[in-house]
Amino acid sequence: MFRILIADDEPIILSGIRHLIDWENADAEIIGSARNGAEAWSIIESEHPDIVITDIKMPLMDGLALVEKCADSYPRIVFIILTSLAEFSLAREAVGYGVSDYLLKTELDEKTLLSALEKAESESVRRSATAGSFQENNDDRLSSEILNLLLLRQITAETRNLLSHSDVLSSYAFIAAVYQFPAESFDKEWDAEDYRKLHGWEEDVLLKVIHSFSENVYPVTAPSGRQSSFIYLVSGISRETWAAVSSRLEEKVRSAAGMVTGLDTKLLHTAVYSGSDSLQQSRSELEALLMAYYLEKEPASVKPAPLVIGSVFPTLELAIREKDRVGCRASFAEIRRAVSSSDHSLSQLEFMIVALRSAVMSGLASIGLSESDEITEMFSASDFISRRSEALLFLDDIESGLLDIVESTGGSGSGIADKAREYILMHITEHIALSDVAAYACVSPGYMSKSFKRIMGISLVDYINQKKVEKAKEMMAEGNERIADIALALGFSNIYYFSKVFRKMEGIPPTEYIKNRVKSEYK
Repeated sequence: MFRILIADDEPIILSGIRHLIDWENADAEIIGSARNGAEAWSIIESEHPDIVITDIKMPLMDGLALVEKCADSYPRIVFIILTSLAEFSLAREAVGYGVSDYLLKTELDEKTLLSALEKAESESVRRSATAGSFQENNDDRLSSEILNLLLLRQITAETRNLLSHSDVLSSYAFIAAVYQFPAESFDKEWDAEDYRKLHGWEEDVLLKVIHSFSENVYPVTAPSGRQSSFIYLVSGISRETWAAVSSRLEEKVRSAAGMVTGLDTKLLHTAVYSGSDSLQQSRSELEALLMAYYLEKEPASVKPAPLVIGSVFPTLELAIREKDRVGCRASFAEIRRAVSSSDHSLSQLEFMIVALRSAVMSGLASIGLSESDEITEMFSASDFISRRSEALLFLDDIESGLLDIVESTGGSGSGIADKAREYILMHITEHIALSDVAAYACVSPGYMSKSFKRIMGISLVDYINQKKVEKAKEMMAEGNERIADIALALGFSNIYYFSKVFRKMEGIPPTEYIKNRVKSEYK
């Protein structure tokens, strides 16, 4: 659908055009109206319409000046000029700037407007296709060169030359979209594949929203290849309006991402820079913003420091080899202290995780155990870390998983599952939360959920529901036939949810079970 802006200083003309035709049937939508050229320019910068219908004579900035200005900055926008007989010569001059059509106000009717709109839409498609085919290869190269800048921390002659000739560096800023993935819950057991799907959906949302604010957007793969952020270079932006535009952009991103992915997305953006000499400075500002976000601190309070772990990894490997619980816990405590106390970057954390995995694998191999699928999956979760608090939870999961495997005879471990079952049976008449079960076993909710399913072959929530239904059947057999009382006694929030769980486990609702089975089973 084509996005239309109408600009005219006469309210009656604005209202008349808005109601003259069925815009939806014409594959168009009116995204705004302006009473003068300056207001129209502001809307063009923020909303990026495809077609502008404008009066040629307006206060502050006339239609001709608006057309000239857009010819330089937004050449894809197609103009339809509104004019009177007295302004006909001006209208002819505007045609020289690529205006699609001009309409006499005195002859404006439904047929005339539809004809002009159809012509403008065709021209808009042509301009987009031409610009797209011309820029497609260069856009890919530009994204690649910008990535080189982020990765190599230096500007090659080729990078500087390509960026300079593309006019990308006339005015630009970096944007980083960052977000956290949802945690494990009873309602959903998230895995790496789920997160990758959310990551892909988030990418689609971001591109659509950011492109609605600027035509000159260059996606740049995050330097670490992480799955919890996207980086873009936005070109051709105004220093004067960037603060307001970026604020509106973040609002739209938050709203759209919230509806599609449910992720709370935050936009970090640099100031507006100009010229290749400012590339290093812009990159440094972007890095500082990302580092502060990861550390969950204000940028001004960050004091960068290396992530110093010392000789902990050989010590950990030895502790695994000797199946030394105390030694393993001491090593992880030292790692956690370093991660929680130093203002390190996310990339430093990633290098540390690589070293940690190597130590864990070597230690397990020394006692005849290969790295389990569970440990592999837990380490893959590092791709989705975006905050320091998540890094600390990740370390908790690795420690719990490692100890569970080392302590078990066959390398599969069952202590955590036994603890969970013990807690469930002790609290069967209460509402049982995943966090409570995990706390009882001294592990994180995510690790508890994955471990229980691996060991028991059934999800934790299904196991809890299974035991609650068994208890419900016992209560029914003892003569308690009030469904509401049973549901309340077993910690269910309402009868509907209890009935849903019972039907899932038994294949029939509790009322039918009482009617058909209880008497025959317990006579």
